[in-house]
Amino acid sequence: MKKKITIIIIGLIIIIAFATQSQRNKNKEKTKQTFQEEEIPVEVAKVQEVILKDEIESLGEIEPYQKVVIYSEVSGLIEKLNVKEGDYVKKGDFIAQIDYKKRKIDYENVENQLKAAMITLENTKKDYERFINLFKEGVISEKKLDDIKTQYNVLSHQVEALKTQFELVKIRLNEAFIHSPINGFVAQKFVDEGEFITESSMMRSVPIVSIIDISKVKVNFSVSAEEIGKVKKGQSVLIKIDSFPDKVFYGNVSKIYPFADEKTRTVNVEVILENSSFVIKPGMFCKGKILIGEKKALIIPLDAIMKLPASGNYYCFKVKDNSVEKVYIKVGKIGENYAEIKEGLNKDDIVIVTSQGILDTGKKIKIIKEKQ
Repeated sequence: MKKKITIIIIGLIIIIAFATQSQRNKNKEKTKQTFQEEEIPVEVAKVQEVILKDEIESLGEIEPYQKVVIYSEVSGLIEKLNVKEGDYVKKGDFIAQIDYKKRKIDYENVENQLKAAMITLENTKKDYERFINLFKEGVISEKKLDDIKTQYNVLSHQVEALKTQFELVKIRLNEAFIHSPINGFVAQKFVDEGEFITESSMMRSVPIVSIIDISKVKVNFSVSAEEIGKVKKGQSVLIKIDSFPDKVFYGNVSKIYPFADEKTRTVNVEVILENSSFVIKPGMFCKGKILIGEKKALIIPLDAIMKLPASGNYYCFKVKDNSVEKVYIKVGKIGENYAEIKEGLNKDDIVIVTSQGILDTGKKIKIIKEKQ
């Protein structure tokens, strides 16, 4: 009897254990199905084909359109200095006066000597002409005629020498005055009124002032040797200056240098832009975009792009049926809110722009919004 009861108990235990395990398996399967069927809400956007400006970006520094450093051609006392740093001058404006008083005295002395010599020459010429007539009449000897002729010739040479000397002192007098050769601003003053310019300081090339023309300004941008073939004179350039974050300036390529830097393998491109209001100052830094044409391109919102840590590889998630697929992409130009896609996606593909942190290939999704 006991044996029979034991068998029954064992049978009941087996039946209960089997039922319990069966229920557990059902619960696991139900949980698994629930998990698999859970859909992640996402926002999406369509890959679009657009026309993009094809451009080359580079950094540069603003320089004056023209810079002139003025030196003195003469030594002597700086008697007047008519400008200070920051002054605007026009071409021909008076800048400085150097050793004028002494040169004026030399000029007047030679001028007076020349006037006196010319009067004497004129009187001697009259005597010479009168002696010629007297000689013809036999009143004077040939020797007296030769003497007056010699005197006249000597005075003529003296007058010519004084004329040459007078031209030299006139030049030296004019050299005492320094005038501006261009329109522009006095950028730097190197000497002060009352200083003395010596021969040794002239040999050391000590300037008086420097003047810059900023009615236009120029920028040198560096372009890689691989892309320089796309750059042509006259192409438009969009320029953003750090000091004016909300303004865009426009210039044009004016010069392409004929050689590349051996170290950087880049070529300098000079860009000129108008600056009639003088708001752009030399020394400012800027970013330039040389517009080299247009191109068709695929773009997606910048929010759709993810980057693998510690690498230059980009990826995104695209919609495949009712789930997602992780795809690696090659990114081109990146704008303020978009990125150009060179490889990995096709036109009209649907990419995900939210919740990427919890997505992986095969995950079920629910599209709640399409972003334009």
